[in-house]
Amino acid sequence: MLRCHFEVNAEWVEHSFLPVSEPYEVPSVNLANRFRFKAVVLGDQTRVDLINLYVSYQTQRQPMLLQHVKFVAPVAQTHPTPESLTGRVALYSPFLGKELLYSCALHEVQP
Repeated sequence: MLRCHFEVNAEWVEHSFLPVSEPYEVPSVNLANRFRFKAVVLGDQTRVDLINLYVSYQTQRQPMLLQHVKFVAPVAQTHPTPESLTGRVALYSPFLGKELLYSCALHEVQP
């Protein structure tokens, strides 16, 4: 299970993402109506083959992609630190310079 922590406008939220086999059905997460985060975790209950992370800024017309990060065959950990997969990432909106902080860790979960 991929667990991510987000900070937008001094508010912290956490979201978890499970492995899927169909990447196009994964919804994005709305973060304070400013950013959208999509984590596509490809795999099954026994292993993760690929993780794609997408961060977009929500403009008035449509989302604008700010970042795409790919992790191939990442290793899940039993007790990871919150930032063990991504480190602590800071992104800024192209307008007004709004900040999004996030970090993710891949947790080993017993089936």
